[in-house]
Amino acid sequence: MRRRVARASLALLPALAGCATRADLLQQERQMRGLVQENRRQIEQVQRELERLRADVEEGGGHRHTAASDDRLTALEQRVAALEHGAPAAPEAPAVSPPPTTPPPAVAAKPPPAAPEDDEWRREVAREQSAAGTVNVPERADYLTILDGLARKDCARAIPQLNSFATNHRDSPLADNALYWAARCYAATGKQNEAISKFYDVTLKYPKGDRAAAALWAQGNLFLEMGDTPDARINFSKLIRDYPSSDEATRARQKLMELEH
Repeated sequence: MRRRVARASLALLPALAGCATRADLLQQERQMRGLVQENRRQIEQVQRELERLRADVEEGGGHRHTAASDDRLTALEQRVAALEHGAPAAPEAPAVSPPPTTPPPAVAAKPPPAAPEDDEWRREVAREQSAAGTVNVPERADYLTILDGLARKDCARAIPQLNSFATNHRDSPLADNALYWAARCYAATGKQNEAISKFYDVTLKYPKGDRAAAALWAQGNLFLEMGDTPDARINFSKLIRDYPSSDEATRARQKLMELEH
């Protein structure tokens, strides 16, 4: 009996071995199917990504076609080829980012250049400050203080200060200068009638002052700006007659010649 059982067991061994081999094959087949499906899935995924990238480049009209996009397309195409031939997919190359651009160093904004008339104004005031500094009178310090504001063309503040100085120091050698600069400030702020009236004060009150010729010249040019050529001629003629040796008289002669033509 024991021998029959042993023989039966030996007879079953090939069958069992065959069953085990068949099971292994079935398992391997299932694994292969899974690998094939996974491979197809990866191929389809990469192909879709490749199509999207190509479409982006085409839609961008070339604006987005850069070396980075070329590298990306090449890498995806190589990956598709490797998957189709059963080779393991190469790791996807990271997208190449453009090097960070360093912002240019901030440049301090330059102040706008001063207008030519402002430069000339400051030069004239500087000459006035230099001349006034040589006048040895007690009120000189007050006048120089007013000129500091005048150099900044702060006429709104300087006009009342200049008028007040001329009123309080009528006999000062600086009084006609104060009236002259008050008139210049009126003209600079568009108050032409006030400027003409103040220039008259200079020539009427201080005909022998060092600002009389300059006042007549400035007054004549104001008349021209206002379209009053006859009064301008009168002013220039008076300037030439009363102050023939002045620099302003030379300019007045030239101006009258221009008006004749």
